[in-house]
Amino acid sequence: MAKKFRRVRTFARTAAKSMEKKLIENAKELQNDPYLILPEYSDNYSKRYFDKIKKSLDKILRFKDDIAKLEKLSNKRDLSGALAGTLTIAHSEKAPYLGVAKYPTGDIAYAQRGRADKEKLIAVQYFDNPVLRLLGIKDISLKKRLHVYSWDDGFLSTGLEAKPPKDFIDFLMKKTKLSYKNGIATCGDIKPEVVKKKETYKKNYLRIHWKSADVIVAICEDCAKSSKNTIFNMTKYILEPSISNDFSIEVIGQVVKQKETGSEQIQKLNEYLSGDLTDIKLIEANMKYREESIKESGEKILILDGISYGTDIDKFIKALKPNKFEKEGLELILEKVEEPVVLDNVTSNKVLEKFWKDYGLDAINSIIENEEMAEKFFSLNDTPSDILELVFNYKERQQILSQLPKYKNLPKLAKFIDNVVRTYKTFGEREALAEIKKRPDDPKAKSISYAFLLVFGKAKDKKWQYSQVEIEYGDFLKDFAKKLLDSEPKKYHKALKDLLSSSGSSENIDDYKM
Repeated sequence: MAKKFRRVRTFARTAAKSMEKKLIENAKELQNDPYLILPEYSDNYSKRYFDKIKKSLDKILRFKDDIAKLEKLSNKRDLSGALAGTLTIAHSEKAPYLGVAKYPTGDIAYAQRGRADKEKLIAVQYFDNPVLRLLGIKDISLKKRLHVYSWDDGFLSTGLEAKPPKDFIDFLMKKTKLSYKNGIATCGDIKPEVVKKKETYKKNYLRIHWKSADVIVAICEDCAKSSKNTIFNMTKYILEPSISNDFSIEVIGQVVKQKETGSEQIQKLNEYLSGDLTDIKLIEANMKYREESIKESGEKILILDGISYGTDIDKFIKALKPNKFEKEGLELILEKVEEPVVLDNVTSNKVLEKFWKDYGLDAINSIIENEEMAEKFFSLNDTPSDILELVFNYKERQQILSQLPKYKNLPKLAKFIDNVVRTYKTFGEREALAEIKKRPDDPKAKSISYAFLLVFGKAKDKKWQYSQVEIEYGDFLKDFAKKLLDSEPKKYHKALKDLLSSSGSSENIDDYKM
């Protein structure tokens, strides 16, 4: 892509004294050396075109003291006409009214003299400005495929060959304000060896390879927020046939399809080269495009916060920092997912929620291998994270329950106590409290019920439902109830018998043990 210059918009204003003085001084300097508006060169190809321009400038110089002749010659539209018009300023020593051209780099005030193109007038009058003086020769340079470099201390054409001099390279690297060493300039957050090998990094970054200078420039997405447009700020000092051929521009990031490198064909390149897009906007546009492309591809790939984990489920889950219940649930679910998973700023539970409807029931069933219970857990109105905790606790309790004594047709009071304890060991306190409400309506059962409430710390709100005798007896039975709730399988039967006998019950459960 050839470098594009935006159309110049102009208006007029009264010249400031300092600006008027500057234009007059430059005009007088050109009386002595009009070649200041042209680059130096040593190759025959540049010589062929710039020598021709020099001849036209020499003609103007012959009449540098003839104001009338200069005014006539200033009607030419080329660079010699711009020089003639500018030299009239040296004679009049006045430029009270200036035209103002608006450029992306700012407003440029210039003295309108004769009929020369505005850009050429600006280039001549600002021959000491490394950016503006390029305007005077950009037409011939682009047409003839010349390579021209302009900096504070030099102005050089290398002809058909892109060959930026070392002084110019050093000048541009200082302008970037990046850390520059051994041909690599970075923002400091990215290691040079990462940039050189074009490796992905924890942050997405812009990578510019200036081929003719053998220089690589890299700016991470955080630093890019304040770097504006690096390529535009570099190439505004350069004229060459194709900026896009000399500068390879890539966005390196983790969000890529499988079997690809960290970069893809760049999006919005023309807007970036012309200065319409900032560094950060270019990075964001390309990473968003890649995310959307991945989502549309349907290929399985795991991406979290811009970092690609390919199909490595373990690393993806580790990055989420789940608890032990979430971790096992994620492993089960992500094994079943066959679509792209592209997520930003999410918790483990949010990932589970995303796939819970489709895969949650299967995950629960694979943990407890009980379809009926899996359905019950899946229907709970809780977060996937909380449900998984219940499921794994249930599995653990089931292992305990499988070791508990088995009874057949227990008497009423013993059956109530056994149901409360087994429910607690299976589902936890909340479900056990619901089971307590099903107590038999007699003083012994109510005293035992109150004892359980005391253990769970829920007696205060229910105290009004019990008589003073039941409350006092319940307080006495509290330790027996707690011992049963916490009992190991081998001690369960004895703990149940102790609670029954302490309550005053005559039920003998030995006869009901299977």
